[in-house]
Parts: sequence; structure tokens; C-alpha cells
Amino acid sequence: MPAVDLGGVSVYYEEKGIGTPVVFVHGIPTDYRAWQAQMEPFSKGRRMIALSRRYAAPNTRQGDLSDSTVYNNSTDLKGFIEKVAGGPADLVGHSYGGFISVFFAANHPDLVKSLVLVEPAISTLLVADQKSGVQALGFLFRSPSVAFSARRFQTKSLGPSLKALEGNEFERAVELNVDGIQGTEGAFRALPEDIRKMMLDNARTVAELKTPFPRFTAKEAGTISCPTLVVNGGESTPFLNKIGELTAKAVPSTKRVLVPRSHHFPHFENAEFFNENVLAFLEGTL
Repeated sequence: MPAVDLGGVSVYYEEKGIGTPVVFVHGIPTDYRAWQAQMEPFSKGRRMIALSRRYAAPNTRQGDLSDSTVYNNSTDLKGFIEKVAGGPADLVGHSYGGFISVFFAANHPDLVKSLVLVEPAISTLLVADQKSGVQALGFLFRSPSVAFSARRFQTKSLGPSLKALEGNEFERAVELNVDGIQGTEGAFRALPEDIRKMMLDNARTVAELKTPFPRFTAKEAGTISCPTLVVNGGESTPFLNKIGELTAKAVPSTKRVLVPRSHHFPHFENAEFFNENVLAFLEGTL
């Protein structure tokens, strides 16, 4: 079982192929297995590397996840790319992993050759200071439908899922989280058994959503110089679709793709379309 020590943080990973490294960073509540549909196609002529972030299975790190912030995961990613990838890599990040990846690319441009952001959960692009009532009110007036979508996720999914997690109702926490982020009741139950198992193995990572986010706005996003692709599910919730739109607008040299017949997990909901378009981007033919 390959793992690397990153300053006291043990991180498991799997890899396949040789060539230019492509590092995949998963979101919540998943792990390296979220990228199984990418392992074979992306390893043809490339070195495909999928890591499990510090608290994700099969890592056994103990703690309350308060140290699994965007900042700390970005530090882990720096060590990982330097030690395992051996230098600059193409970087693919999903959801919370997308936030980590875009933050990393802005702060370590020398280590990122190209960037793929899959349903990036960069909520600070909507409201920079999420504790500010004034900013939240301004957001409501600017984009009422998007604001209501984000509010619905917070009240119907995020809050209840965190409460369930505190009560050790792990399956309920995951179900609430996934149904909310997919925007469909029953979405978790409809997933394939192996995907549900992976998510249940990572139930406690829902607590990452309680950690403080860095102030990352269009200004910071505008400093990213590498070629970038933003990928959204064609049926993504309004607030995540808007984040994708704002990300593509803020980051120079960006292309955007909508994956049909998918919501928040296009890399396994419609893997064939996802793989074809991301590979085309990496090859410079998109």
C-alpha cells in the first residue's frame, strides 16, 4: 500500500502509467477511489496519480478534522507533488479538492502545468466574507435564485448533515450531504453500491465543511497563469453552476465544459464524456 509522509501527515495514493504526472485531488466525502474511471484512460502516455487527502480512507489519521483546512491540504499537496510527482504536474481537483487545487495553483504556479477544476466549491467567489451579513444580503440582491440555492443547501443539507455527524449518525450525515449537493432527494441511495461504500468510509470528512476558508476572490483567481479547464455537471445545482461560471470568468486562459447527464460528480456520473473532454484539454485539442 503506497503512502508518503508529508511532514508527519501520511497520505495514501495509487498510480498507473509513465510520463507527465497528472495528480487527482478528491472532494467530500470521497477518496482516491473516486477517480477509478479515470485510472485507465489517463494512464495511457501519462502517469496518473490519485491521492487520498489526510483524513480520507485508507489513511488512519486521528483528530476532529479541524486541521483539514484548504491551507493545510494545500501544504500537503505541495509536498506530495514535490515528493511523489517529482516536479510540476497537471492538477485535477473536485469540489473541496477543487478549492484546494485552485488555491494551490495561485500560490505555487511553478508546480502546476495545467489545472482542471471539477465542480469547484469555491464558495468565497459568491460571498468573500461568509460571516458578513451585508455581503450575504448583497449577494441575495445580485443573484436571488443562486442565493436561494446556496441557502437551501446550507439549511437542508449542510447544517443537518453536520448535526448528524456530531451524533455519530454517519450514514445519515453522508446521505444528507450527497442529496443536498446533488440537489435531489434520494440521490445517495441511487448511486452504485461501491460508490456508496466509499462515501460511507469517508463520512467523517463531512466535518471539513466546518473549517475556515481562505479569502479567495476573483482577484486571487486572476493571478493563475496556467491553462485551466472548469468542468460542471450539466444538471448541477444553481449555486455550484454559478461558482463554475465565476471561476471561468476570473481565471485567465480558461475553458469551460458542461457534462450532460451529471450533477456534482461528473467524473463518475458520465465518465466517458468527462474523460474525453479533459484528455482533449490536456492534449491541447479542446
